Amino acid sequence: MVIKIFYVAVAIFAVAMVFLSLQSPFSDDFIKSGITSPATEFKNVVDYEVGDKINGKFTSTNGVSYKNSDEFENFKAIYIDDINHTLSSKIAISKGDDIIFKKDVNYTNSNNLNFLSEEAIYNTKTKIAKSNVPFIMLQNGDKITGKSLKYDLNKKQTFSKGVHGCFQEK
Repeated sequence: MVIKIFYVAVAIFAVAMVFLSLQSPFSDDFIKSGITSPATEFKNVVDYEVGDKINGKFTSTNGVSYKNSDEFENFKAIYIDDINHTLSSKIAISKGDDIIFKKDVNYTNSNNLNFLSEEAIYNTKTKIAKSNVPFIMLQNGDKITGKSLKYDLNKKQTFSKGVHGCFQEK
């Protein structure tokens, strides 16, 4: 009797294994859904740009490298040139030629120029920086607000929409 029960259990197990082997695996559905998993995660990132001298320092509390992009939290970049530049944001995403800065974007330089926005995009190939959301620029007591901004670093030209300015006379 015990042997018959054992054979029935083995037969049920064999049939179940045949059905399971014919089904598509869970990982196949996971890959098809478009969900990406990080390839590498970083903590307390510090990176330097080095040419003839140290030109820039980049820091972040967390970094995640995906297949097609890199994402950083609490990003800060300090670039030293004829003018010192500092850029910070809560999130920075590097994807292709674009670097997208999101949440509390703040740019300052040694000429007392301060740019504030919720998002800014910089294309490393065309060297064009833009913000398609409202922004505030401050310099020496002067204040400019606008709806969008585009700055071409090669031509040193600025294009803006919805600009309002308040300037102090001395």
